[in-house]
Amino acid sequence: MAQKKRRKMRKRTRNRIIFGLICLLILVILINLLLFIGRGIKALFNSEDKDKTVEVVKEEKKENVVSLIGVGDNLIHDTVYADAQLSDGSFDFKKMYENFKEDAQNADIAFINQETILGGVELGLSGYPTFNSPTEIAADLEETGFNLVNLATNHCLDRSDAGIENEINAFKNTDIVADGIYNSQEEFDTIPTFTRKGITFSFLAYTYGTNGIEAPYSYNVSYFDDALIQDEVKRAKEISDVVIVSAHWGDENTFAPNDYQKHFAQLFADCGVDLVIGTHPHTIQPVEWIQGENGNSMLCVYSLGNFIGGMLTTDNAIGGMISLDFVKEKDSISIQNVKWIPTFIHFEGNQNNILEERYNYKAYRMDQYSDSLASKHVLNGYEGNVVSMDYIESVTKDVIDEEFLK
Repeated sequence: MAQKKRRKMRKRTRNRIIFGLICLLILVILINLLLFIGRGIKALFNSEDKDKTVEVVKEEKKENVVSLIGVGDNLIHDTVYADAQLSDGSFDFKKMYENFKEDAQNADIAFINQETILGGVELGLSGYPTFNSPTEIAADLEETGFNLVNLATNHCLDRSDAGIENEINAFKNTDIVADGIYNSQEEFDTIPTFTRKGITFSFLAYTYGTNGIEAPYSYNVSYFDDALIQDEVKRAKEISDVVIVSAHWGDENTFAPNDYQKHFAQLFADCGVDLVIGTHPHTIQPVEWIQGENGNSMLCVYSLGNFIGGMLTTDNAIGGMISLDFVKEKDSISIQNVKWIPTFIHFEGNQNNILEERYNYKAYRMDQYSDSLASKHVLNGYEGNVVSMDYIESVTKDVIDEEFLK
């Protein structure tokens, strides 16, 4: 009996040991399972943190890039403002610009040249040769997305200082930065500046002349002058990181810069200007890098051509939109990703009434245009004009270096 009892005790002991081992094994498995799950969760959070870090780096990199687009002359002939007039007598030009709304609003800086003075209906609207345009244009440009405007043109005195006052007031009701005409010596002496993503920009504007019309006051218009430019660029560089110049210059209806343009382009480069945007010829002209006397590199866009206008040749309907980035890296800022995007002015109507018809004026990027639209253009066949995708592309390639068309 004693022996039988000892066997039972040994069996219970063995069962306890086996049970204990099984429990220990289960515990080890549970611990390892928990560790595995923990590592997975940690890896997941680490992955998310890593992704967030990448996003932050990308965002920081983006914050160092300021984008700019620029288009040419907003040339308001009488047929253009007639097309914009509403039944109540007011004017709406936004439909003419709507193909560029996304480009302008997506860019940090969106430039346009306001060719004609915005004196408003009270001073009598008119077209060529002495222009006066509706003041509604200022608000329509802002709503489209433009925020940088040149006002120094050969037509800025077409309604004398009254026109200048009305145009300045029209733009004061917007958030657009404008320069080139002034109501006082204090305004003339003030260099406009604005900041985008921590980079401060100065904006200067000059015109070659005002069609022989003399300004009532010496401060009304900013004209090209070597000493004035040297002084203003020097002051601009003291208060900003980047200097942008709007240059209203050149011979009308020509595709190449003249000696006057080349002289001032080199002067701007020698003074340390970063970007020159040229207007006035009503045709496109080249883009080129110009080296300044201090070894700096300046981008010069000699002419963007017309953006909107009622001129009656295909060449005057061909324009361009310049697109580029100001990139800040450590203590330097450079211009990168420069691209010329061809544009075109479309309008339709009766050739027999080409100066009287109401047309549907609209600016197009060439990637929005087509030969089907071109065939309906009022200029197609008018006085020998050809309007086709091939012709527009041919003119653009003849004028603009391939470097900027890629």
